[in-house]
Amino acid sequence: MARRFLNFRLITFLFFLAGMIYAQADTDFPALTTNDIPGGKISRTSYFGGEALWGIIDGGADIYLEYGFDKLLLQEISWKQTNFRVEFYRMIDPVSAYGIFSVSHLKCGKRDTLSKYVCITPFQVQCALGRFYISIANDKGTKEAGLLTIKLFGIILSRSKETLFEIPARFSKPELASHLTNLKVIKGSLGFQNGFPAWSEKFEQFSKYTVYLLPEEAEDDFSYAAIIYFDSAADTKRFADENSKYASKIVSEKELLFYESGKANPAALMRFFN
Repeated sequence: MARRFLNFRLITFLFFLAGMIYAQADTDFPALTTNDIPGGKISRTSYFGGEALWGIIDGGADIYLEYGFDKLLLQEISWKQTNFRVEFYRMIDPVSAYGIFSVSHLKCGKRDTLSKYVCITPFQVQCALGRFYISIANDKGTKEAGLLTIKLFGIILSRSKETLFEIPARFSKPELASHLTNLKVIKGSLGFQNGFPAWSEKFEQFSKYTVYLLPEEAEDDFSYAAIIYFDSAADTKRFADENSKYASKIVSEKELLFYESGKANPAALMRFFN
């Protein structure tokens, strides 16, 4: 009994030690330093992994876990009479990071040329940078605070060595270029709820999928084109059968092309399927 208790205590200690090591500084993150903010102050630099995320973003952690969350770096900064909250979410791969970005940003005031996948508003800069989804928020929303937020993002960007998310070749056609800022990657029910609730019901009975969705909407028409990857050939076929009133094409056992539109547009359909 004593030996069993000792082993239990040893295992508990090892888990605790592993958690402490995991929560320590990680040089993989393009973190900000005091040298980046002359006269400013970094009041917090904390790392969080796994289920610890619930304690940081109560009620919002589940979607990150759904997409494949690895580790978070949270920094709180005061600089030039403005407070900033900088969050680096390291996901399992660039697809997951872009996916979180794609369902998190709304009504971007502008998209800077600093990076390919970025959304800028007076209060926030959001970006998908390789495996990282990054959010930099300020508490002022003024022009000056916005410029400082962009400056912080530029510093982070200059420090990154990440390989960016690659848009699927099928969506890289010239005629779609103006719509690519709408491209969404969805990996579960929460992704649909946040990014494209119109399709939530279609996927209620499915799990383990990745959807690349490009919605195009106009006043009198719409089209939703998607590349869907399922975990099994059975799910691919079942989804196509259950949605047979829409245009679809099974490309391989686990890949399906899917198209929904308000008006019949054979030319657009053929461009997508070919």
